[in-house]
Amino acid sequence: MSEPGNQSLPAYKGGWIQDFMVALVFMTRLPLQPAFTFDIRALKSACRAFALVGLVVGGITGTVYILGAFVGLPLVVAALIAIAAQMIVTGALHEDAIADVADGFGGGADKEKKLAIMRDSRVGTYGVVALIVIIGLKVAAISGVSDPLLGFAILVVAAVVSRGLIPWALYVLPSARSDGLGHGAGRPEFMAPLVSTIMSVLIAVLVLGPQIGAIALLAGIIGACVTGLIAKRQIGGQTGDVLGAIQQISEICILIACVGAVG
Repeated sequence: MSEPGNQSLPAYKGGWIQDFMVALVFMTRLPLQPAFTFDIRALKSACRAFALVGLVVGGITGTVYILGAFVGLPLVVAALIAIAAQMIVTGALHEDAIADVADGFGGGADKEKKLAIMRDSRVGTYGVVALIVIIGLKVAAISGVSDPLLGFAILVVAAVVSRGLIPWALYVLPSARSDGLGHGAGRPEFMAPLVSTIMSVLIAVLVLGPQIGAIALLAGIIGACVTGLIAKRQIGGQTGDVLGAIQQISEICILIACVGAVG
């Protein structure tokens, strides 16, 4: 999850609307007007709205998938187009992050080298392989659901829960750098990740039902925790790229778990 420069969004005076817009501009490339700039420290509060951004991203992704299936495309093709649409909406923010993490963790001999590789804009072998595996798993999982409407629901919940868990990484893990996104955003108040989790739980249960919703939540939490523990061991904490990797691994775990549960 690379650090953005000055971002643009409508100038609100605070509260939930502003936090949602900050999160939306930060995590997507949707054209929002009129414009104003925000400080990266706004994410300390705005991270509570990450799950709602997931609802937007998942809704768009799922809609593309439904349309592809409706016009008669094979489900694997519809799934690939949907994932491509998702990356366009988000600017491949999290995919870029997990590629950097794969390169850094795989190619660095120590913490300093790992962090240096992660900051390098070039993508190495580990990063390329990681992206191929991740996109392949997503497409295979989504196309494995025979009912496109159910596939839509799973895409929505995966997008919501995986983003809704990111605030916990900011809260629990120390920053591995003295600069960068993870350091600049700062540690949020406890209520931010808690509210994000509550919204994730409600959306998951409402969209997928209690049983499958619980499976999605558990899978996402496991994926996020494992990724966070690996990052703590590898570089001592979180960076913007680690946050993006947590989202991607969590999302994949949710997709696979849900498809296995409904299959």
